[in-house]
Amino acid sequence: MTNQIPPDFLRDVAKKRGVSDAELETVIMALDGNSTAAIASMLEISNIAVRKRLGEVYRKFNIYGRGPGKLAELRHQLYYQYQSNEGEPSSSEPESTGPAPIVLGSRHQDWGEAPDVSDFYGRSEELQILEELVSEDRCRLVVLLGMAGIGKTVLSVQLAKQLESDFDYVVWRSLAGSPAPEEVIGDLLQFLSGQKRPDMPNDLNGRISRLLDYLRERRCLIVFDDFETLLRGGELAGNYRSGYEGYRKLIERLGETPHESCLLIATAEEPAEIALLKGEKVRSVQPMDSDEIARELFDEKGVVATDKEWQELAKRYGDNLLAYKIVAATIKEFFNGNVSSFLKATELFVEDTLNELLEQQFNRLSPSEEEIMYWLAIERTPVSLSRLREDLLLPVSLSELLKNLESLARRSLIEKQDSTGETSFTLQPLIMKFVTNKLVANSCMEIQEYARTKKIDNIRIWMSHNLGKESAAPKKTSKSERISSILMLVKNQLQFLFMRTGSYEETIELLKQMSSVLEDKSQLEVGYAQENLRQLLAAMAA
Repeated sequence: MTNQIPPDFLRDVAKKRGVSDAELETVIMALDGNSTAAIASMLEISNIAVRKRLGEVYRKFNIYGRGPGKLAELRHQLYYQYQSNEGEPSSSEPESTGPAPIVLGSRHQDWGEAPDVSDFYGRSEELQILEELVSEDRCRLVVLLGMAGIGKTVLSVQLAKQLESDFDYVVWRSLAGSPAPEEVIGDLLQFLSGQKRPDMPNDLNGRISRLLDYLRERRCLIVFDDFETLLRGGELAGNYRSGYEGYRKLIERLGETPHESCLLIATAEEPAEIALLKGEKVRSVQPMDSDEIARELFDEKGVVATDKEWQELAKRYGDNLLAYKIVAATIKEFFNGNVSSFLKATELFVEDTLNELLEQQFNRLSPSEEEIMYWLAIERTPVSLSRLREDLLLPVSLSELLKNLESLARRSLIEKQDSTGETSFTLQPLIMKFVTNKLVANSCMEIQEYARTKKIDNIRIWMSHNLGKESAAPKKTSKSERISSILMLVKNQLQFLFMRTGSYEETIELLKQMSSVLEDKSQLEVGYAQENLRQLLAAMAA
């Protein structure tokens, strides 16, 4: 490449495009046929840094897409421009002989608070699926669904960047601040009309109708991130908070009415109306495990893991990319980059940032969903519908149980498995650890509350859940291994809590007093509490 185009010409073109010296050096190496790994070695930088530099060059030349085609397009643009101008660069000449792409000016793109994705990697399969749905299938509404931390936000921005030449207008919005629907639609109308004060209806339905007019006339890509913030907590998933029901009208009309545009929603919780809208033009996509991205995150920190160590990391953290990012930094900073030492020292590391995200999701659960999550943590292994119904203290209909499980699935908090011919349910390791910790902490808190008030009504978890239940592990597993670790964790936590305020004997006496109060109560009144206390006292006496 460089023997066809003089270096001075390349430098002049790069300067006009705002390409830095480091980026120019990297792209010249790539144009000369060097691989990413070879460039990284020669420049003594990481593979990620090479891809980041190249990504910036492609962006500055308005080249988007995936794979080697971007480099080929850059080569073609440079060579064509050099030939057309006899070596003198000119931005007025065409840069490609192919179909002229829509070059979007700043008026046609509004990225809001979208994060930088110049170092994006992985998710090629999800990107391909999403591109097909948006560009080829012309879906009017696409939902990108997944729990906090798996990278939905970055994926939505990367998709919009790659597809921006297919659209006349691109808008990316975070709804984390919970803006009113009238406000968001008014903002869209202002952007699409190009007027600071466009004439728009005052009522919501009128504004949605006006928005649909624009979406029919022009091809627009609108992305709403953090959509779950608009939904109500404390009940089954998918229902809107008071004052935000207008978003349901917006989604329903954009999903049902023919137009050539697309609304992409990135959310940790799927709105209830999506289930009724799903079809050829309304689809939902859940990002899958991405070993490639996890490895890149470790590579970025200079942390190397063996295949065996990766198996253990995947077992612990599933597909939560935020977890891998935090863990990689922790291994680098506190374990001198030694993955084996980290794995031996920690059963399952959950850092405060990730814990807060999971706490936010857990706090949105209805009481019945919370009860099921605790039971899945007690069981530890995948549980069938029939066994789950047996676990629940109060009888529940199959339809009611299915509603709750469907709601938890809409929140991306449970996994379904069909390996045995019967559908079973479980939690990802990271969520399993979080829910177990919460179950233990709340169980101990109830004991502390009883010690303070002497009111037996406060031990709700002890009544509703069999904390000493054996898990559904294979028969060959020993009885000691099958005994739930929940009670042992409660025992250890209680010892720690009460040893600071009283003696070990006082703790046992308190538990015995609780047990004696329950003796006169019926099974219907006390549930699992009596058996839980009996097993706990036996464990503390051992």
